[in-house]
Amino acid sequence: MTDAFARFVDGLGERTLNGRKVLVAADCFPSLHFLLNGLADRYGFTLVTVPLRDGEAYVRDDDFIAWRGADVALAVITWVSSLTSKRADLNTLSAHARGVGSLVAVDITQGAGIIPFDVRTSNCDFACSTSLKWLCGVPGTGLGYVAPALLNGGGMTPAVRGWFSQEDPFNWDIEQFSYAPDARRFDTGTPSVLPFIASAPGFDWVMGQPPGALRNQNLKLCHRIIEIVDEKGYQLVSPRDDTQ
Repeated sequence: MTDAFARFVDGLGERTLNGRKVLVAADCFPSLHFLLNGLADRYGFTLVTVPLRDGEAYVRDDDFIAWRGADVALAVITWVSSLTSKRADLNTLSAHARGVGSLVAVDITQGAGIIPFDVRTSNCDFACSTSLKWLCGVPGTGLGYVAPALLNGGGMTPAVRGWFSQEDPFNWDIEQFSYAPDARRFDTGTPSVLPFIASAPGFDWVMGQPPGALRNQNLKLCHRIIEIVDEKGYQLVSPRDDTQ
């Protein structure tokens, strides 16, 4: 996931990011914040981290929106928090981003495989996930999406490139490199196929479950855990509302 985000930001480059802001929530996965913080100086953007409210464990959608403005080039949304399982309202956040001219990137890692996600209706420019978690895969691979509008005339030219970044990987003319017209331009050298092979059985199992079955089972377990938390008098930092 971190590598996929790095390639996306690199593809945007200074042309899109220099002198503007990148917005991220304080409850994002730490690896993502480490990455963006390190890239800020390289691409000339200011990283703005939307803070938690005092005494709260996740960033509210309203607070994320309040920090948005025309100077925000990219809004990085964590769909489901790895810390509290809080789910962001993607439709609301994406619509607001469009209204102020921001691009939208979404980390779907903690929800992919258990909550339906459709890139055709999410209104995002970029989305990615590891193959771990609910997808039941192994480390070393994942999935990524880049909106066609950014690929077709969007000027995305990632600096890290290799022979698999081309339309024809078997072009050996070192003076005639050209990016592939689709997401393959984010490939680099010879891919490592073993993680994909090892992840396939898990993917097949997830895809073979009845629609909604995994989510329903997950909710049953969550409800039971919440009951235990309440019985013990512990503080619950995750939302109680199933829609969140």
